[in-house]
Amino acid sequence: MELGLDHDSPVPLYHQIAEALRYRIATGAIEAGATLPPLREAARLWKVNLHTVRSAYTALAEAGIVETRAPVGTQVLRGAGGPANRTGARPGGARLREAFAKRVIEEARARHGLSLPAFLDLLGRGRSSTGGMTPPTVYVAECSMSQSADLARQVCERWRVRAVPWPIDRPEPPGDHPIVATYFHYNDLRLRWPDRFSGIRFLAISPDPGLVRRLLPEVPAKKSVRGARVTAVLCEREEPMLRNIAADLSRILPEGTIRLVTQLIRKPASILEHAGSHQPVLVSPRVWGDLPESIREDPSVHEVRYVFQSTDLEALGREFDWPAKQEG
Repeated sequence: MELGLDHDSPVPLYHQIAEALRYRIATGAIEAGATLPPLREAARLWKVNLHTVRSAYTALAEAGIVETRAPVGTQVLRGAGGPANRTGARPGGARLREAFAKRVIEEARARHGLSLPAFLDLLGRGRSSTGGMTPPTVYVAECSMSQSADLARQVCERWRVRAVPWPIDRPEPPGDHPIVATYFHYNDLRLRWPDRFSGIRFLAISPDPGLVRRLLPEVPAKKSVRGARVTAVLCEREEPMLRNIAADLSRILPEGTIRLVTQLIRKPASILEHAGSHQPVLVSPRVWGDLPESIREDPSVHEVRYVFQSTDLEALGREFDWPAKQEG
């Protein structure tokens, strides 16, 4: 049973094992009543130590998914799996799978700072095919895990690489692979990682133009419509970053259509207190990563998502001779 573990990921190996098994159990790939590999066999198969496997099995047992009994071993409990057979789904299975997925996604965000794209990428690495070759590794450095993971996903969408998110507040630089960062943190990385600085590739980013369409779906981008003025509140924790993002937004928001108000905040969960009942609230990527799911789902709250320039991504891939993603 291959799990596709990532030994370089910031996510602990025991958690990767537990979530990979939980996913297979939820989807029916591992059926209820099945016995998981014994500890020593699993450690050899997944190339981890025995205690890592034991911690993963313990986490699954605490979640009520498996039970360990001598001499049988660790078995998947009835009702913990996915479809009971190939012809019909277990009653209530869709609801249970949906609840399971939400719980796992929220745990990945709350405990490990993984955005949904980064989490899905982590699950999918073991299933991806690269023609039998290990894809090149690149680290994507940013100030928050959510922003770093989003930019890493953008690299993976264009090139067949393994892009690893790497928050710059980690005390050590990433491993011996190329590092991609943004000009936002040029001086930060010059001071933090002086021995690696000369090898870092800095790329430009800008706000996703799709933000305008989300704020004004009835108004074409870059078109000013008299009488369609909207006031949006931009929230950030630090004054310099707040000014930078406001300046970036001024280049994409239609003049005379959207009025931008800036607001410093101390607690991300309080952002709705600074806006009227119908005002859109814009938040920086790192604040977005700290918001509870209930606020993210509020239709008035929008992430100011940043994206790489396509020309920079093209040049980066050519420099390192990365394999391109297949079209179609």
